[in-house]
Amino acid sequence: MRMNKQIVVTDWIKEKPKLGLFLKLTLSSDERRILRGKRLTDCDQEIILQLPRNGKLNDGDILSTNESNFYVEIIAKTEDLIEISSNSKIELIKTAYHLGNRHVEVEIEEGILLTKSDYVIKNMLLNFKVNVKNTKKKFFPERGAHSHE
Repeated sequence: MRMNKQIVVTDWIKEKPKLGLFLKLTLSSDERRILRGKRLTDCDQEIILQLPRNGKLNDGDILSTNESNFYVEIIAKTEDLIEISSNSKIELIKTAYHLGNRHVEVEIEEGILLTKSDYVIKNMLLNFKVNVKNTKKKFFPERGAHSHE
């Protein structure tokens, strides 16, 4: 459904309303950090994000708009990732250290590290005692120690 009227996204809401029209906005992990500017929803409806500057858009967030009973739902995009695993916890910790030392974003799961697909990083990882494979998943990197999110 496309509207000719300009839709401005203004804030997060805590609970998903039972009634209303919902536009889906699928964003990568990088795009979920940008809280202002024009975007195209999954149905090609142009919207303008004018959210408070603190925070980050998360998978499943519901956002209010300048139109009553009109909402935007955030969907995390499936991304090309590198999955790193090892039978040795110490090797996985060393790998996490080296990735962090290069300021590479990492998602940490039980026994697995995930990072965005990058051939330079992948070549570096092949020199470590870890298992490396390509995968496609939604990416939720750890927030940095100096993050303002």
